[in-house]
Amino acid sequence: MAELELITMVLLMGAAFVGATISGFLGMGGGIFLLTVLFLCGLDAAVVIPVHALVQLTSNSTRVVLFRQDVRGSALLVFAMCALPFPVLGLAIAGYLDAEMTRVLIGALVLFATWKPKGWRVGWRERSAFATVGVIAGTLGVVVGATGPLIAPFFLREGWRKEEIIATKAACQVFVHIQKIVAFGLVGFAFADELPRVVPLALMVVLGTWVGKKFLRRLTERQFRLAYRLVLTGLALRLLVSAWT
Repeated sequence: MAELELITMVLLMGAAFVGATISGFLGMGGGIFLLTVLFLCGLDAAVVIPVHALVQLTSNSTRVVLFRQDVRGSALLVFAMCALPFPVLGLAIAGYLDAEMTRVLIGALVLFATWKPKGWRVGWRERSAFATVGVIAGTLGVVVGATGPLIAPFFLREGWRKEEIIATKAACQVFVHIQKIVAFGLVGFAFADELPRVVPLALMVVLGTWVGKKFLRRLTERQFRLAYRLVLTGLALRLLVSAWT
């Protein structure tokens, strides 16, 4: 039994490193990857999302530190203010949401937002866009676990450099993960009991994020935006497929 637990921990540490590396040069994808591996390793759903929140808090916080000069503070402020009260709503409606339909809707919305024709632009200014994404992330963060794909298209804005996209998205997700941790703590989740599992994973995401930033330097703005859209498409299709399997 101890040997099996060791193998599981090694797999999770590898997944945490790979996921953080991906997120380090694309700003997303790593959270979904780690969440999938956590479930595949047989962890209980009631444990997976809080543990995932702690690890991803470390991952996103590391990106914020490494890209701190590129965070768009005005967008972060609007996002945080609008996201603040909505985890309460998320916990209230969680029991009424159909999991499969939620995944289908999120996947479809992500695909549309990622590849919509230029003529379909809503034309939202930065403040309106991030007020909306704050409400969405605040509500669904405690419900679906990883909201990165859902909010990611909002960050792919004209005039934003790749570093600004990664840094600002990471900063916004730090706020969401803190909200989730507080919310789960209020309903009695014992985070201290999970620290032996969380600490090694946290160390791996710090290392992976640093490696990911090294890769980012090799990507042009055009390559980054194309890769960003392709990864988003893959994540959206994964959500759609998982709803019917």
